[in-house]
Amino acid sequence: MSMTLRVETVPPVVFAVLDAGPQRAAINGEVPSVSVVLDNARGEAAARLAVPPLRARAQLLLDGVAVFVGSVQAVTLAEVATLALEG
Repeated sequence: MSMTLRVETVPPVVFAVLDAGPQRAAINGEVPSVSVVLDNARGEAAARLAVPPLRARAQLLLDGVAVFVGSVQAVTLAEVATLALEG
């Protein structure tokens, strides 16, 4: 299974996903959310996310099928890059 994240910037960028946290369901009016972890070992994610694409539309894809659609709410860069998405 192949998991990717497509962020609708200009031009759109696609990242291979190392891990995706559990999707949090919308309960009591909460917005659905998920965190996505990207490889940043060589600094590629940091370079592509130097200007964080906050509020950009993003799709988490599993074998090409969207399993979560939302927007980027936060970006944390370290050994891995973590993006927080909200639906």
